[in-house]
Amino acid sequence: MANEKISKNIDAYVPDSTAYYLGYSNADYKKPFAKYFDFNVDPISDEVQKGIVSSPWGSGLGYEASEGHDYLLRPGYLPVENGYLKTPQGAWMVACRTDMGQVTGEAYDWWFAWHSVESARYKLWYPTAHQYSWRHPEAVDIANKSFAERYYNTFSFIDEYIGGDHAKVTVAFIDPAELGIDKSKWPALGIETMIVARVGIGGTFSEAFTNRTCLTYFIAHITEGFDGVSHLIHQIRRKADGTREMRSRFWLGPGIPETIAHDICVHCGTEMPRESSTGDTWKIQRLILFRFGQNLATTLQGVQGRALA
Repeated sequence: MANEKISKNIDAYVPDSTAYYLGYSNADYKKPFAKYFDFNVDPISDEVQKGIVSSPWGSGLGYEASEGHDYLLRPGYLPVENGYLKTPQGAWMVACRTDMGQVTGEAYDWWFAWHSVESARYKLWYPTAHQYSWRHPEAVDIANKSFAERYYNTFSFIDEYIGGDHAKVTVAFIDPAELGIDKSKWPALGIETMIVARVGIGGTFSEAFTNRTCLTYFIAHITEGFDGVSHLIHQIRRKADGTREMRSRFWLGPGIPETIAHDICVHCGTEMPRESSTGDTWKIQRLILFRFGQNLATTLQGVQGRALA
């Protein structure tokens, strides 16, 4: 159809995890954005580190993903913004807060729509941990869709290191409304976007650790069989001074050891600052704005079509 604009993966899906690798190959360095790849990763912030040292926090301070529509739409801050705890129903909840400078919710939605179709893009985000990315389905019509709508109902097949082990992880993005989140309340709270997804490793997190001793051995990306507990939420919220912050939450289903909750908190505290307005990933977006104009919606709409068509 004339009004279609089709986004496709750059390469075919590779199920064999032995073909995944950290860093850039010679071919990767020929990509137009390769100069933004940098193995130098800053340490986690003091507040994240202090939150981890204080963990696990008391179970009574936790809540389930199904309650995020209430807790994360409250003004101000919650008792645990950094660190991890076990919720009353037995899931691990991980929290991490990141100052994002001038990264808007729209820019962050663009990033999620842009990076998932190519491993080389995904590696920009966390070069010492991210190995692979491919989006299911292969083709998505992105015409007349907001940046957020472009990743809704897609599955991101990734492979990354969480601590010392790597795993095939599936991130199934959904409309926040599916988790009961009322988007009409966002403007009054300064919320600019919330990225929401179901999360699975192979079958379910609990199966992964019941049947395997190491994440590396769990080898399937999935489009069904999620445990109903494991989710992630990344919220971009505007602060009183006009800058933005990200409030991240992860829920990990029963059976996950505490070490994984710890490692995910460290992982999140390391990768998210790279998307702040002083981080390497944000340099890509600043370059796009410089080259194509200052209006974010118009600029990224045009670049998205060329980059993902």
